[in-house]
Formats: sequence, C-alpha cells, structure tokens
Amino acid sequence: MMLEVLNLEQALGFLGGEKDLLAELLKAFVNSRPFAEETLIQLEKENKLEAAKYIHYYKGAARQIGAERLAQTGQALEDELRGRTETDLDLLTQSFLTTYSEALAAVKNALEIL
Repeated sequence: MMLEVLNLEQALGFLGGEKDLLAELLKAFVNSRPFAEETLIQLEKENKLEAAKYIHYYKGAARQIGAERLAQTGQALEDELRGRTETDLDLLTQSFLTTYSEALAAVKNALEIL
C-alpha cells in the first residue's frame, strides 16, 4: 500500500466528516508550533529521549491530518530515538525532514482549496 503525502479523505473520516475542524487542524499544523530542524538536531545530540518527544508531537499531528508518510517516518524516527530499533539515525532524520517539507507543502495547498 502506497502511503499518501496528505490523505484528506482519511483525515475527514477520522474527524467524522467535519471539514471545518479539518481546516482548523491544517492551519494549526502550519502555524501553531512550526517544526524547527535545528531544534531536532540539537536534541538528537543532547538528549535522544527529548528528541523522541519532539518528534512524537509532529507524528501525532501528522496522523490527525492524514499526512501518512510523515506519520510513518516520524514513528520510525521516534522508535530509533527511543532505542527500539538500531538503524541509521542520520538517514531517518533526513527522511523525516524531507517528508515534513512535503507534508507542509501539501497542507498549504489543501488550505487554499478548502
């Protein structure tokens, strides 16, 4: 199954079809707590558990709005930061940054048409 950058149908299903609520969540994703790459990189160096908590927030927000790829990538990065997996942290971080940028662009486009 191919995960979507932004699955608005899934998000609407999760929200009981409430388009206004979806629009508010999309606006919040863009404006209320913007993701900062520098913060993540610093936290990864200083305290991996705090970095995991930081990613957890964005992963959860991604799930709520139907940003499937970002949610999946966030879960993988969070698992790595919590020591549940042993893979390439730099690769996972870069993948998260890429999928976050894709999701952010898709959300901004969706806000223009909602």
